[in-house]
Amino acid sequence: MRRHRLSRLAIIGALVVGTLVGPPAAQATHSESALLPDLQMAPPTDFSLERRPKGARWLRFETTVVNRGPGAFEVYGFDAGADADGSADGMYDYAVTQRIQDGAAADGWAEHATPATMFYQGDGHNHWHVEGLQLWQLSFDRTIDNPSDVLRTGKKIGFCFWDNYRLPGAGDDHYHPSTTSACLKTGTTVPMGLSVGWGDTYPANIAFQYIDIAGLPNGDYWLTVTADPDGEFLESNESNNVTQVKIRISRKGVTVIETPAWP
Repeated sequence: MRRHRLSRLAIIGALVVGTLVGPPAAQATHSESALLPDLQMAPPTDFSLERRPKGARWLRFETTVVNRGPGAFEVYGFDAGADADGSADGMYDYAVTQRIQDGAAADGWAEHATPATMFYQGDGHNHWHVEGLQLWQLSFDRTIDNPSDVLRTGKKIGFCFWDNYRLPGAGDDHYHPSTTSACLKTGTTVPMGLSVGWGDTYPANIAFQYIDIAGLPNGDYWLTVTADPDGEFLESNESNNVTQVKIRISRKGVTVIETPAWP
């Protein structure tokens, strides 16, 4: 079941997620009873080819990252006083803290400092994005043993996530534009999240939602999509972040040959 994604240019709301506070002084340790999220990727869908100027040829598709863990996936970005990624690229970045549901903590949440960063704009949308939450790789073979096996990678690097894709049996959504200000700054932080059983869908036609396949021959390929490819966030299961779809690219378009089962 999928809810229509609202325009990411017209998101309003200002209620803080949970009880967000300022940046932690140090990394907190969660208890053994804490409820961690579990990030997974639904199989990509809605494939198409788009010819672009100067010989570019884009493979477009829809992706959805979901949280199937026992706990919410909640993060917030904050101004750490310097460019969080240490770069001099002219793009100011925020540091990112993950909040973990933990009944042993004083307010029910433990905080975990992460190496992740948020950046503002970057895809024509006036809001913040978590960098590198997904990785898309196109290859001839299903197994990717080394970087040379990857023919092309995706162009999109920034993700503003909130509940808009519901898995069967999921409870009510919590992270949505009217309650999180969806990737806009609330006070001193930028909150984002995915409830248990909910995901975030990026339609095929959204900015940078493509892989440039110019120069590649028509034929069969494997598309590998990975959630949290750098392991920047704590999860209950770190081994199920990858999904793969086999597709056939031809002059007429894209055909899905093999896709994994999905709820």
